[in-house]
Amino acid sequence: MHRVAESLAEAEVKLGLNSVLADPNLPETWEQYVDADVHVVHTHFPCTMKKRLTKPLRLVWVGHGTPDHVFQSAVQEMEKGQYGHGDAIQLTQHWIKTADARVTFWDRHAYIYDRMLTTGARKTDVLPMGVDLSFWQGGVTAGKYAGEPSVFTAENPHYIKWPYDLMTAWPLVADEHPEARLHAVYLPRDMHRAFFPWFNGMGSNFTSFVTPGIFDKAWLKNAFVSTDFTVGLVRYGDINHLSMQANAAGAKTISYPGNAYSDFWVAEGDQRVIAHELLEIFRGDREPRKHKAQVPDIADTAQAMKLIYEEIA
Repeated sequence: MHRVAESLAEAEVKLGLNSVLADPNLPETWEQYVDADVHVVHTHFPCTMKKRLTKPLRLVWVGHGTPDHVFQSAVQEMEKGQYGHGDAIQLTQHWIKTADARVTFWDRHAYIYDRMLTTGARKTDVLPMGVDLSFWQGGVTAGKYAGEPSVFTAENPHYIKWPYDLMTAWPLVADEHPEARLHAVYLPRDMHRAFFPWFNGMGSNFTSFVTPGIFDKAWLKNAFVSTDFTVGLVRYGDINHLSMQANAAGAKTISYPGNAYSDFWVAEGDQRVIAHELLEIFRGDREPRKHKAQVPDIADTAQAMKLIYEEIA
């Protein structure tokens, strides 16, 4: 969500707004925000910041990621028995109750948030999740990645979209396509103790390149246009920023059912079924989806946010 906020602030500046990205953990940077007409918060807005404001607080809350992950994160923190931890459920419910407007990019999430609202409160605004099409569209490969086919995945590895299911299915894919190669980036080192022995034991790693590396925008765009498929298996078929970028770049994308921007869907659940359906796609036995949606531009998102600002300011 940090990258979404970063791109949104840049797009709002292009619209003529004085939009800046704040860091609530750096109090020394707050002074340039104290006279803002509207504040946008994803997770935390420091109480001490409110004392410095020179105008009445008008606040838009943008749901951070998925409510399902918020719920699981809170439960995991509770299990640790920690006192005074940042409870994701309480943060979410606080903003649902107190924000002047609530924003999400998913209809499913809006349903959950709106069930928690007081009768008569402003409903959650569902906005298009745009990307900077001027950057992501087009591009020339610096050289095709290894593999026939070459498959790329780079999701932020929280449980809601980690590569566990893909790598569990992968040995069955490689059995039929021994020349196939999976390129998985952004797997943090503190997860290696679990992922590497487990998937080495299954045989997944033998035909995979796995790294904790995080690609910048230029490298990421090159990866999209240099591989045969980009796989982003996000639970419930939720859309996500990285697959939006991949689709904008022209990659052939694979997701769980529900992601309107993907070329192919594979069934969420049994990894053997996932492998079977991936093989159908790789063999060319399945046609791309006919009703794939167009990726919105980040300017569309910025314009929609601007309308909300004008309504609540």
